[in-house]
Amino acid sequence: MSSLLSFVRSLFLPLAISFLPLVATAAKSSGNETNASTGQPATSNGVTLLNPLGSGASLPSLLTSILQLVVEIGSIVVILMLVYVGFKFVAARGEPGKITEARQMLLWTIVGALILLGAEAIAQGIQATVGALSTGS
Repeated sequence: MSSLLSFVRSLFLPLAISFLPLVATAAKSSGNETNASTGQPATSNGVTLLNPLGSGASLPSLLTSILQLVVEIGSIVVILMLVYVGFKFVAARGEPGKITEARQMLLWTIVGALILLGAEAIAQGIQATVGALSTGS
């Protein structure tokens, strides 16, 4: 567990440092003025700001995009964990304590995968319910 934590820390620090120039550039921009003729954000140095949400500028589309990203990354993590659990079973060599540990890891990996798959189904159910309530159907 501590090796996983140190791996995450070693991954987070370079990513955080690589995003610092973007944060500094965003902090320099003046902000909320818009050009009256075009409706685009006003700029003093010829740089226009684009909508980061893309064409779907609504909150549900943003949340759906975030959920899809989490499911994609989570699926990769589940596959890697299944490979690691398989390695743990092979490395157990018949020792009851290590086999029990590998079984527990397999159980929690499968539980995590089911939660990951269930999150998308729950989100679709909530979205359909809110849509039905908002239209009055």
